[in-house]
Amino acid sequence: MNAVIALCHFCEAHGPCAIFCTQTLRDTKIEDLPLEQNQSQSQKTCSACNYSMGRNNSGIYSKDTESGATFVSTRVAVLTEVATLVKQAAVLSLSNGIDSNKDGEFVFFGDSTRGHILSHKFRVGDMQARGYFQLYSIIVLMKDKYFLLNTKPFLAEHLKKVSSELQAGANKTKEAEERRQSERQRRLSGVPFLMHSSRSLLELTGEENVFAQLHSHFSWLLLAGSRFLTEHVTFGNLPWLPHQSSGRPPAQRLTYNSSTLPMIQKYEESIDDPDQEEFFSLRHIKKVVRKDEFATVCYCALTGVKIIVRGAPERTFRFMVCLKKLLPEPMHNLMRIDAQHQHSISSEYKIISVSNDIAVPIASASVFRIDFLDKHVNGHEVSVKWPGELPRKLPDLMVKLLKAVEEKNFTELVLNKQTKVLIEEWKNKATCLNHAKSTSVQVKLKKVLGVQPQDQPLINYWSTHLH
Repeated sequence: MNAVIALCHFCEAHGPCAIFCTQTLRDTKIEDLPLEQNQSQSQKTCSACNYSMGRNNSGIYSKDTESGATFVSTRVAVLTEVATLVKQAAVLSLSNGIDSNKDGEFVFFGDSTRGHILSHKFRVGDMQARGYFQLYSIIVLMKDKYFLLNTKPFLAEHLKKVSSELQAGANKTKEAEERRQSERQRRLSGVPFLMHSSRSLLELTGEENVFAQLHSHFSWLLLAGSRFLTEHVTFGNLPWLPHQSSGRPPAQRLTYNSSTLPMIQKYEESIDDPDQEEFFSLRHIKKVVRKDEFATVCYCALTGVKIIVRGAPERTFRFMVCLKKLLPEPMHNLMRIDAQHQHSISSEYKIISVSNDIAVPIASASVFRIDFLDKHVNGHEVSVKWPGELPRKLPDLMVKLLKAVEEKNFTELVLNKQTKVLIEEWKNKATCLNHAKSTSVQVKLKKVLGVQPQDQPLINYWSTHLH
């Protein structure tokens, strides 16, 4: 797991700081790292910050033979740029204004510049400290925001075990000190007992190998994250989404005219044929319309502008199948192929194909017209009419789709897979926002999901039809 796990401590002398950092090295050799120099520069006068790790005081190392990853634990992160981020995260973790009486809480904060942090703050008993406890935190620093959020339950469970282990050791030490001299006896004696500097974790827990144990815990978390908590594209991974079968996808919910079924069956059988795959990717739309009109077609399909495709069924069917890829599967019932009656045009269908003998409304801001011509005009087989204009900022989904279509390294099969992944991603986002119980919750959720103002027309349209 590409992350740094650090134990932080609020020192009475030096303030909040990280005192034990564990990170993974893959391409860097330990021999090339100036460990002695870095650790000597980080030494401080108090015992809490300047502790001994044991035989090799500069750090603790372990290696996973299977993956070849090396886990290094030191007082300060071995890479300078990482050390700076850890130092900032430690200050925020212990000085973020959160109620310190809430022991064992987990807080998520950060940004793309300073990294994203999951912080677990807890108290360790100390009879010689103010309030009879010292404040510690364990932070997980990572650049990948969504991966950190997704692994939070796993990390929280095991970080809580680590903090509970430290607290149990400190409580034993505290109980032993109380047996030697109770709190009441100290108050009556009038002898000052507060230390000028904090005691180290080794003194508090009474465990000589406490830092070796921490290294073992943190290394295992990094290894387990890299092995078992990998990211996958999952369809329907939210609890309120319908279960997705691991077998063949469900039949596509397109509404057809019975007279075109023989032709449709023929074309649907060809979808599985690699030689015919090119007819069923977004690139087919781009081949049919002009380059500047392709973006307009995509925008109207994604945001709910009614699209009317007029022409012979054998010419419009492939085009309609490709338009279907711009909508999530639950919204495919908004399409009507080869409508035979004019009332279908005025109904709730959003993407409709009709034959040339059916009258259709003129193009307007809410109606996008595509007419397949009997003869090529100026080298084009279709006439596209829409008086509307594209916004200055396009929805994020549309930008990614346009980029995928332009990617020369994508085969038609790969492009279809990428299109489906992007559509499913935004379907899940719209479904999440549908379940927000208040406007304030929805605003926070939009920030987490990365939904920008330019995405709102798409979210409004999809949210109406996704339940």
